[in-house]
Amino acid sequence: MEGPSIRSFPRIALGNPVELRGQNKTIRIREPIGNLSAGGLFVNAADLLVNTPVHIKIAAAHPFEAEGVVRFCESQGGVGIEFTSITDANRKRLDELIVELTKKEVLAS
Repeated sequence: MEGPSIRSFPRIALGNPVELRGQNKTIRIREPIGNLSAGGLFVNAADLLVNTPVHIKIAAAHPFEAEGVVRFCESQGGVGIEFTSITDANRKRLDELIVELTKKEVLAS
């Protein structure tokens, strides 16, 4: 049996292309394996260190962009990124993207 969740926000599966810019490089993930929440995302990306600031762009009908920081790295190549700065317009886009992804997940089940 699983214990209580310590996460602040519920997660939704993310399959949209993601671009991360940090450490003087750009990482494009065309088919990410990960998840998204109102507080951040987890994606299959390597070569980023904990505490690295990154600029995040998620492809969508209305692309979402934010600033974030890498909070953890998995040995298998995944990174957890916390959003640290989001404009009001991008916060609205994030909310819309989460609704869109939630609808897709419900329809797929």
